[in-house]
Amino acid sequence: MSDAPSSNAQSAALLATFAGDVSPEQRRDALTGLIAVKFLPKEAEHPAVIAGRDRLLHDACHHPDDRLRLVAIAESIRLAQVIKRWLPTITKALEPAFIDELPALSLLQEADDRLNVARACALFERAWLPDYLACSVADEEQGEKARTELIGALLPRSHTLTDALTGLAQAFIRVKPSTESPGDSLAKRLTRTLSSLRAVLVESDLEAGVDPGPALMSLVSGPLNATGKPQDDKAKTELTREVLLTVHDIVRTRLSVVAEPTMYQVVSYCRRFFDGSGWPDALAKPLERLVTDVTEALLLLGRQGKRNQPLREQLDVLCKYPERARAIAKNLAARHPELDEEVRAWLETGRARPERDLRTAAVEVEASSADAAIGLALEAARLARHAGEGMRERLLSGLEIFEPSLVSPTQGLLERVKQAAVQVEQVASLRNVQLFGTPGEEMEVSPKFFDVVSDSPRARMVVRQPAVVRVRGDGAVGDVLLRGIVE
Repeated sequence: MSDAPSSNAQSAALLATFAGDVSPEQRRDALTGLIAVKFLPKEAEHPAVIAGRDRLLHDACHHPDDRLRLVAIAESIRLAQVIKRWLPTITKALEPAFIDELPALSLLQEADDRLNVARACALFERAWLPDYLACSVADEEQGEKARTELIGALLPRSHTLTDALTGLAQAFIRVKPSTESPGDSLAKRLTRTLSSLRAVLVESDLEAGVDPGPALMSLVSGPLNATGKPQDDKAKTELTREVLLTVHDIVRTRLSVVAEPTMYQVVSYCRRFFDGSGWPDALAKPLERLVTDVTEALLLLGRQGKRNQPLREQLDVLCKYPERARAIAKNLAARHPELDEEVRAWLETGRARPERDLRTAAVEVEASSADAAIGLALEAARLARHAGEGMRERLLSGLEIFEPSLVSPTQGLLERVKQAAVQVEQVASLRNVQLFGTPGEEMEVSPKFFDVVSDSPRARMVVRQPAVVRVRGDGAVGDVLLRGIVE
């Protein structure tokens, strides 16, 4: 009982400071105190709390000191996290602060302040934000949560992954660490950045774009070539590990680039860190993942009768010894007798036999029938994946109540449906096979693409089954492999 007056006096003092004419830093300390004594969020409607909130928001938009303006923005967001129902009000009040580019995030010494400003950035769409976020990522030293939040805001504000990587590369190339070993310091910062990027990347739907491989290469090589390569063995190894894992995460989530040799060129750059000694044993696991990725890409291309010499040469880069690279390629040919003999011979020897045009043409004629089947499989896979995603939560929640033993097998089944759909998408992409028209969509009817099953044809009809088409290199629709159905 004797502590109550003391606690009330403490709260009153904190409220007076929070609502008073003080600096954003003093208001921050008062907010911290109010949270610690559990005054917030239950007393959120106290007049002094509302007054302090309004002063914070005013400073966030109008304080003449750049650093203190950022502090006010950070504290406004922290207040919204404590009193969650205020987030819409605070977001709307912060809009004037984001009309023009914010001061550099590096003005803030506290990592938590940088984290909360990053959270504020994630609430807005502004043309200047991608460059600002990229520069803030490059400037971030030790705030891992802030770095991840900044990257999490950058990716949705980039048109493609290539654009995001290019922006980061341009931001990093201006970073010049003032340390005894700037190359090591920069390598460590790049390592932490790639680690955060991977955490966000696998959850992002951002398209790969054109040439993400060269963009990743520029992010790693550009700053290091300008500042100096790392000399410390641990720094080199840890950076290379993150590079390998980043390439792996990109090709497994952006299947359109899995068979693109330039996606792996940054691996060759990192291998040069280790001179003639070859890959360190510590990198065996991430290297093995990429060996699997490249092998799978070679197999998918091989099943289409295609060979890609630069991609096969990536096995030489990834393997510690060239003998192992040759053994992997030969083993791939031995395990898949269904592959075209020309492809198998190429895998075994590394050399291509002269092309036989007539045979190639005959294979392509036969393959067209297979491509039509791929298109039908693509439609079925998309429908199955969409149905699985739509029913997952309801199905699993029902099973948890009525049949718990089926939860795990059902989750496995739904995941396999998703994996199968992804694999069909990849095969269709490699064969340039796409669907034309969406079931239920009304569109102009062309006899080239559709068969009409209605007794009263019209210029615009409803698609019941999409057409299967092949797209050309420029993205335009080429051959119709199987006409769709409209009514």
